[in-house]
Amino acid sequence: MTRRLRFVLSGALALLAAVLCASYGQHVRDEADRVRAEALERYGGEVVNLVVASDGLEAGDIVDRQSVVERDWIFDLAPEGAVTDLESVLGTEVTVPVAAGAPLTSLNFRDDADAVEVPSGRVALSVPVTDKLALPSSVAAGGMLVAYEVQDAGTKVVSSSLQVLRAPGEQTTVGSHAAITLAALPDDVAPVLAASAQGSLRLALPADDVTGLSGESKTAPTVVSAESAKGDGA
Repeated sequence: MTRRLRFVLSGALALLAAVLCASYGQHVRDEADRVRAEALERYGGEVVNLVVASDGLEAGDIVDRQSVVERDWIFDLAPEGAVTDLESVLGTEVTVPVAAGAPLTSLNFRDDADAVEVPSGRVALSVPVTDKLALPSSVAAGGMLVAYEVQDAGTKVVSSSLQVLRAPGEQTTVGSHAAITLAALPDDVAPVLAASAQGSLRLALPADDVTGLSGESKTAPTVVSAESAKGDGA
């Protein structure tokens, strides 16, 4: 085999490899579009336009029109803090990496100014805001809430001193799901998160002079059975 023929074969193989790579990349994108289209058809519901990373973004990358695209997304399946306005993030530096095909969220642009200060002796946690949560509209950062778990057998206090670190209306970016950031005592974290996951969590805003909310209080019960509630209402 002559040197000229080897060069020709090498060039042909390199070209073939490039074509195959491009074809595979297009296949992956087409497959992702197909899966998303099937999900839209299957779930239905409201559709929202999200900003999605084209090929992945690393910390320090600057968002431009080549690195992101806009795609339809099912509203109920969109991640918390998802970016819906492309213009709002163009030219912005990414601080948390984004996987290819993943929607950009406020988390990807988080900086020290967005961090909340957790009081000493407490643990910060985030709870999604739903209609069942019964969160008062007047809740603001610095306020104190009482958490109840509502079950068929009755209602009990799971935390009598949840401090609000960030209220839903204080989010800095548009997102599909609102959340409230709370500071809880270490022993209260597990029951609050468990009740939230089960959909049985309710948050109440007490007045400053309200007492008897602690689980150890004798002046107010922390568990109210369905029978007792029915008897009191008779």
